[in-house]
Amino acid sequence: MKALFKTIQRVAPSNATILIYGESGTGKELVAKAIHQNSPRRDRPFIAIDCGALPETLLESELFGHVKGAFTGAIQNKKGLFEEAEGGTLFLDEIGDASLVFQSKLLRVLQEGEARPVGGTRSIKVNVRVVAATNKPLKEAIAKKSFREDLYYRLAVMPMVIPPLRERPEDIPLLARHFIEKYSLPDGRAPLRLSEEAIAVLTKFPWHGNVRELENVIERGVLVSPDSEILPEAFMIGEGADLSGTSPFAAHSSSMEEALAKVEREQIMHALEKHNGNKSLSARFLGISRASLYNKIKQYRIGTRL
Repeated sequence: MKALFKTIQRVAPSNATILIYGESGTGKELVAKAIHQNSPRRDRPFIAIDCGALPETLLESELFGHVKGAFTGAIQNKKGLFEEAEGGTLFLDEIGDASLVFQSKLLRVLQEGEARPVGGTRSIKVNVRVVAATNKPLKEAIAKKSFREDLYYRLAVMPMVIPPLRERPEDIPLLARHFIEKYSLPDGRAPLRLSEEAIAVLTKFPWHGNVRELENVIERGVLVSPDSEILPEAFMIGEGADLSGTSPFAAHSSSMEEALAKVEREQIMHALEKHNGNKSLSARFLGISRASLYNKIKQYRIGTRL
């Protein structure tokens, strides 16, 4: 990751087109933003679009714009993102999912520095730095004729690779603590700490969803942990989870239910202790009815003073 940061610093000042490789959830857009923010274009727009999330015609309209009457519903001229990002950076995520027709039009923009709106007869000069990203091996797509080789070389002037989280387990505790602060402070809570057992669980987990999945799990841990320490069961990926790498959330449903029940029991005990056994105050603190609290106390066989 330090080598990646140094590469960002070296390439950011240039106008070179960059292709970022990385699995889903590794932070490709964050890298693109870091490149933009460390470039002379930092005061101009940074605009991101997912090329795999839109059908071909809509993607073209979004990027290149369209003229009035170009298609049904085009009731007025519309600027494309290439125009909106003038002087700045345009981030094309999941470029490997784009159609061959779109690839051909994108190549023209990169070669000529101009974009033609859908339905238009004249091209518009654009000054935009393009950073693209993919989670697919584009060389394989080129071999299968599903990705243009000339576009690949135009995009990959400077290729960059973000390693998956499972290949850098030493980063996991650092990232986890960052996310704990992120989700604790808005609620007015002091940042919680991870137990040694929790750290061990996190570092063994395969993280197929990478940093995005880790953030999701930490947010859950902060949400359900009543005390200052986060225990493994708060993640619901602990003892019942399959850490072999077959699935990011491979715990059996029964194990998930047991983990959730354990966390819920601890929350109820914490509320009762905090309010000296007063069930009305405890129920209000937990956000449930007094009747629900009585049922939970009976279900979990919790002894109280009152």
